[in-house]
Amino acid sequence: MHKRLIDVCKFKEHLITIKPNATIDEAVYHLNKHKIGCLIVIKDTNIVGIISERDILNKLGTTDIENNIHHVKVSEIMTPKEKLIVGHPEDTVEYLMNLMHDKEIRHIPLVNDEGKLVCLTSIRDLIRILLKDSNSRVKHLSNYVQGKYPA
Repeated sequence: MHKRLIDVCKFKEHLITIKPNATIDEAVYHLNKHKIGCLIVIKDTNIVGIISERDILNKLGTTDIENNIHHVKVSEIMTPKEKLIVGHPEDTVEYLMNLMHDKEIRHIPLVNDEGKLVCLTSIRDLIRILLKDSNSRVKHLSNYVQGKYPA
């Protein structure tokens, strides 16, 4: 199976984004409200970074914030665009799973040739695609073995 990342993005409804000057409180609100693990940080119409649950927890674990976590801006703790690992429409699910594993990340934005955001995928999305494909293969093989498969 060589499904491309663009195939994964077809079932995504819409992307939840946040501005770099938003606070961590606002980020946590959106993460909880939408039951997601990260937000793409957008300024104007451009990606400037990504902020994840891990970023927030790592910041909470530091001592340099002096109980002032509510005023910390997303831009202070996000992974900036320069360090962002992105996917492209031609990337396969398998390639992205390996990349996520190697880099120890759980989310990858998909960008087009102009660098514009197309969608965001997670390791959960990729596993869901693989399981769906696997279940479909099992069903077809089972039907074939039982003689239910059309000749």
